Amino acid sequence: MAEKDLTEKRKITPEMAIKYFRGKGIEIDEKKASEILDFLYILAKLTVNQYINNQDGDEK
Repeated sequence: MAEKDLTEKRKITPEMAIKYFRGKGIEIDEKKASEILDFLYILAKLTVNQYINNQDGDEK
């Protein structure tokens, strides 16, 4: 996946993720925060696509 695809339309920044994890007692750097966000966005996209595909299959 291209870098642009991974960062397009994102509302949660690595800085926001660092702040969130810090509040939970977990220290991460900006690179690790970006990797976590990449993973979560990919997981979310896969979940939505699977849900949509399942909805299409139920209607047939």
